[in-house]
Amino acid sequence: MSEKNVETEIPMTVLCVDDEVNILKSMKRLLHRQNYQLLLAESGAQALEIMEQNKIDLVISDMKMPGMSGAQLLEKVAITEPDCHRILLTGYSDMESTIDAVNKGKIHRYLQKPWNNEEVIQTIEEGLEKVRLKHENSHLQKLVKKQNSLLKKLNQNLEDKVKLRTKQIHVAMQRIEHNNSATQKVLYNLISINPNLNGGFANSVSLLAKRIAEKLSLPKQQINTISYAALLCEIGLLGLDTALYSKPFKELNYNQQQEYLEQIKVAQLVLAPATHLQDVADIITCQFETLNGSGPKKLVDAQIPLGAKILAVARDYWRYKMGRINPVKLDDTTFPIEMTKLKGTHYDPQILDILLDNEDIVSDEFVENVITTQELEPGMTLKYNILNDKHILVLPEGHVFNQATILKLTQFEKSQAKPISLIVEDDRVEA
Repeated sequence: MSEKNVETEIPMTVLCVDDEVNILKSMKRLLHRQNYQLLLAESGAQALEIMEQNKIDLVISDMKMPGMSGAQLLEKVAITEPDCHRILLTGYSDMESTIDAVNKGKIHRYLQKPWNNEEVIQTIEEGLEKVRLKHENSHLQKLVKKQNSLLKKLNQNLEDKVKLRTKQIHVAMQRIEHNNSATQKVLYNLISINPNLNGGFANSVSLLAKRIAEKLSLPKQQINTISYAALLCEIGLLGLDTALYSKPFKELNYNQQQEYLEQIKVAQLVLAPATHLQDVADIITCQFETLNGSGPKKLVDAQIPLGAKILAVARDYWRYKMGRINPVKLDDTTFPIEMTKLKGTHYDPQILDILLDNEDIVSDEFVENVITTQELEPGMTLKYNILNDKHILVLPEGHVFNQATILKLTQFEKSQAKPISLIVEDDRVEA
């Protein structure tokens, strides 16, 4: 229901002013059936007293009255009650005075005596309608002003809430990123601390997978996901018998090889609680799928995540180089021959070609900005993880050095068998 103007529900009031009682009686007979309240006054002074006690919407006054003329009365009304509609009754001989009254008293309308009853009624109705519209317009303006003020306040409150919510989301995202990073480091340390696994292998696979993904110009977030999945690619081995991964894969019998592939189920169980790592889990659990559909899940080419295809190439490159597939470690001449045999069936041709066509993609020369702990300065940012001799994480990539961490790292270096070399990102370090 729309809001109504309360004033329009109250009967409007008309005040008739004339010093002749018979004229007032005639007015009363003429107007008594109209839908408004009618008040009468025999002089200008009495009319002003009545207006002090009542809200008058329209005044119709005779021109000639003793003491105070109708023109003088309406001039005062124009000052004290500017919204009141003003009508003057005048004779033919009073035209000059009428014009003066119109100018001074701001008369809305004048009627000549003797009047026409229908004209009087119509003139009063028109005057009251104008007052009614003016009141309604004023009420609507106040309502609009009030609503605009309320809307402005609501908008301001909404803006403040949006700013607060944005800040809360930003803080939450920072907390999530911090927790995610901590989760990743814990999972990686689980692999590194296991004496039968190799953190160095995990880092090598991760770095190679990252570089292949970069060659494919993938989005940064996707590259990070693939790199991290590669870092944890052996996490499923934690739930298997060490005999299954303590010797080359090709020395295992058929049943043992199938058990070896069961590591993807263990990985799925390990990563299941970490719902934010679902993309990582998908890559790890699909890493042994083959393009021809002969893998553990029987997925075919289009169903295998791109990250899993990249991981398969990066992982097996290092498995061949470290003697984890064949009893003999393959060198740079022989590993391409072995991997090419499985091109198009086990390995994606485009991804394998990136590895084979870019000789420096896994070379030591590919690492940049290598410095010693003595060259560290506050403000430098660590580009890659620092690991100890057992490949356990000491400092994570992205760490910004300060005097305290430089001192701790220098002291830690003394307990290691060989000096620590670091890769940092800083304009002060020469490439």
